[in-house]
Amino acid sequence: MKTIFITGGSTGIGAASVRKFIAEGWNVGFMDINTQAAHALVDELNCPDRLLFTEGNTRTRSDIRRAVENTVAKFGTLNSVFANAGIHRCNTIFDIADEELDLMIQTNIYGTVNTLREAIPPIIEAGGGSIVINASDQWFVGKPHSFAYGMTKGALGQITRSLAIDLGPKNIRVNAVCAGTIRTPLVDNLFVKFAEENHCSVEDYWRKENALYMRGSAGQPEEVAEMVYFLASDASSFCTGSHYLVDGGLVAG
Repeated sequence: MKTIFITGGSTGIGAASVRKFIAEGWNVGFMDINTQAAHALVDELNCPDRLLFTEGNTRTRSDIRRAVENTVAKFGTLNSVFANAGIHRCNTIFDIADEELDLMIQTNIYGTVNTLREAIPPIIEAGGGSIVINASDQWFVGKPHSFAYGMTKGALGQITRSLAIDLGPKNIRVNAVCAGTIRTPLVDNLFVKFAEENHCSVEDYWRKENALYMRGSAGQPEEVAEMVYFLASDASSFCTGSHYLVDGGLVAG
């Protein structure tokens, strides 16, 4: 039985991924700062033998180390990691405060890098495996009022390529999932600010956003989780160093 460690696993894409891997028979260790949502997810899935939650903040490397160690201690091995935790803020280069820029970099870049620093050694010890990074469609395209988010997600796209080269000889595949707009709590909260910037209601902003997609609606977390599972599993054994869009055709034009 394989084991995956997931950051930001309490809500949104992370929670959908926890559900997917549990449904597919994997062991799952996950970490988040949102303990209320995490405990609700643990209660919902009701499989204590295959699911472990550790409270922690990815901006604190010791929290990540503890969560990874807890996962390996419970399940005996680690085969994959989904570096999913991240934040989004509405900003441009003209109005972003130094504190907010630091927060974005510490969470989205350092949080991911430190997650990988802690997770890669046990994956190597297990004989290899897979890494999945949540890099966003903003690896491919720019979007308004997303200066720092696009900058940090672009960095994760490059990290994906570099790590794939470095870790290939160690039998570790590295890929990024690049989602378009997905209906998650993070995006719901963000769109309140975006609606203010565009002088419209949140409902009107969602209607405009949904209209960008060929099917007429943004994505769901479960749709991204399917790609995450594919990239973590042996089904993607010849895939590494790549960026996989789950964006409803937005980048295609």
